[in-house]
Amino acid sequence: MRAKKWLGVFLSAAIVTQAGYLAYASVQRHYGHDVTCVANFSQHFSGETYSVLINYVLRGEDGVINMTGRSEENPGMTFNRKIAFTLQRKGDLYYMVSEKNIKLPDDNVSDEALSKHEPQFFVYSGKEIYMRIMKQQNGNFLFMVESIPTYVCKNVTNNI
Repeated sequence: MRAKKWLGVFLSAAIVTQAGYLAYASVQRHYGHDVTCVANFSQHFSGETYSVLINYVLRGEDGVINMTGRSEENPGMTFNRKIAFTLQRKGDLYYMVSEKNIKLPDDNVSDEALSKHEPQFFVYSGKEIYMRIMKQQNGNFLFMVESIPTYVCKNVTNNI
């Protein structure tokens, strides 16, 4: 009798585990194109260069970007923004709409000045952008805006 009870418990646990795995696999098939990466690059403008660090976290239908930068000619000019957004994905094309653009306390670059160099999506709430995000063979991501390769974003997750 005791063996039957343990067998029932074991089978119940196996069924629950399998159901959980199937639900997880279903979600992964639907939303399994998560991106967590970081890019470090320089942007050159007439007479000015900015060192930029940008971190993307895309999960399902939402994302967050942390973007910091500093003028190389005037190191006191820094921007530090956090952008929360929604996204829709079709293949490697991502349509993103900024919901909250938060200017952090150490940011001393005006929105108007930043918008001269960055797409409005990165500066203002309610702005959209289309980006092509292509996973590379080494697991990193190539970001493209208007078919122009913009930067390579290093994958920071373990599942390449």
